[in-house]
Amino acid sequence: MKRIYVLILGAVLFSASGFAQKGNNQVGVAAELGLPTGDFGEYTKAGIGGSVKGLYGIGKAGQITLTTGIMSLRAKSDFEDLLDADKITQTIVPILAGYRHNFSGFYAEPQVGYGIYGAKIKGGMFDSKDSEGVFTWAIGVGYVVKGFEVGARYQSGHKDGESNALVGIRVGYNFSLGGNK
Repeated sequence: MKRIYVLILGAVLFSASGFAQKGNNQVGVAAELGLPTGDFGEYTKAGIGGSVKGLYGIGKAGQITLTTGIMSLRAKSDFEDLLDADKITQTIVPILAGYRHNFSGFYAEPQVGYGIYGAKIKGGMFDSKDSEGVFTWAIGVGYVVKGFEVGARYQSGHKDGESNALVGIRVGYNFSLGGNK
């Protein structure tokens, strides 16, 4: 079922691209810092990761985006002690589609999609790993100059009334693939 949603989203984006005006097409790569918020921040430390983003230009100021990457976070030591575990790590792999609107270097970018949230516990009474997919959304802002990008986003994954949310800080570079500006 999850694959069907990804295929439908891909077909919609591909179809829409045939009717869009040409714009600025890019691929971005970035290093990221994740700062957990809310309940997620109660038991999780800041994490690091990386991402890849495709940006398909539509019109003069808009881009349809598709983002994926990985963020790795570690549980706080008091939470590890509570579970008598040596190490607890969590990973987040977002797959998000969005729209970026550019304002003379600044941008705003809402995104929606799917996230794979995993946890791995080593030592103590537990030695296991698990992951599940959940609805994920994000809203970001940033600034791009000569391909270099600095941005921030609020990202949240929701399932069964619970959420894992973080503030992500992105530093990267966008490679131009051509297109009309």
